[in-house]
Amino acid sequence: MSVFEVSAAKPLVSIVIVNFNGAQVLRDCLTSVYAQSYRPIEVIVVDNASVDGSVEIVRSEFPDARLVINSKNEGFAGGSNRGVSVATGEYIALLNNDAVVDKSWLATLFGTLQGSTACILASKVITDGVPYAFYEMNGTLNYLGYNIPRKFSDLSKIFYASGASLLYRRLGNEYPFLDEFFLYHEDVFFCWRHRLRGGSVSMLQESVVHHRGSVSTKRQSTSFITFYQERNRLLNCLLLYERTTLVALLPYIVLDMLGKILLSVLGRRKSLKGIMRGYVWIAAHIAWLREERGKIQAERTVPDKEIMRLMTADVVGSNSSLAGFVNQLSRTYARIAGLSYHV
Repeated sequence: MSVFEVSAAKPLVSIVIVNFNGAQVLRDCLTSVYAQSYRPIEVIVVDNASVDGSVEIVRSEFPDARLVINSKNEGFAGGSNRGVSVATGEYIALLNNDAVVDKSWLATLFGTLQGSTACILASKVITDGVPYAFYEMNGTLNYLGYNIPRKFSDLSKIFYASGASLLYRRLGNEYPFLDEFFLYHEDVFFCWRHRLRGGSVSMLQESVVHHRGSVSTKRQSTSFITFYQERNRLLNCLLLYERTTLVALLPYIVLDMLGKILLSVLGRRKSLKGIMRGYVWIAAHIAWLREERGKIQAERTVPDKEIMRLMTADVVGSNSSLAGFVNQLSRTYARIAGLSYHV
């Protein structure tokens, strides 16, 4: 049976892989995808105007793959949306181009998702250079959208699924991301939005992905990376929280912005230019932000109080005495303000 022949017994899964100048990793990724035990699959490679021979590799070595060639770099968000727009599968898997998957990666994900109430299922992503201790417990987001490690001893619990490898059941013609995100925090947006609609997100430890990490962004400037990281993290807060929650979180947001600017001026944090570009972009797109926020909040069936039970009130993830004091102060404020949190 052809890998593209739809079986009556199993639904078609479309695997969307976004590529930008990833010739050195794309071959290994696609080889592992075509070695999957699950069938039928549809492999879609979305190329973001690469100039390193990536397109030629796909055409010559993986002719069964559907190739979508963008005239410009649309980032992971826009590229994924283009792939989903042409996908014909009932289920969509998003996979990074610098990932290599185990043979049972997809079969394990699909079998679990089909038989569960989860809307989005994530793989265990093992990234080069990350210490093993990182995988002993799962982290979560704090109120400002920063990752805080070691919060869930139950390894099926996560707040969001990494875009490096996830599977979901598609909802009509809806795209997972907003194109404006481009890259960074778009996977947080996707999962958080599903949560406020009443959906759930889980991690499956048996579905394993080996991830190189940052292959497509390592040649970008610090300012470029900081802009998208800072802007998109704030966009998630502004788009996805209820208004009353945003008011309660205002002290966090203001202090974080001022502290980040100060540390950048002192040369101890990320690019000041990138940070300020992020804030200016948000200020210049208030009308767009209001429109998108209205659409998202109209979908809400779950209040923030329920969703935030999977978040942490901790501000920093350090084990230092100062971090402990600051985190305890934050928890005290959260209780006074009526904000939920996990730990």
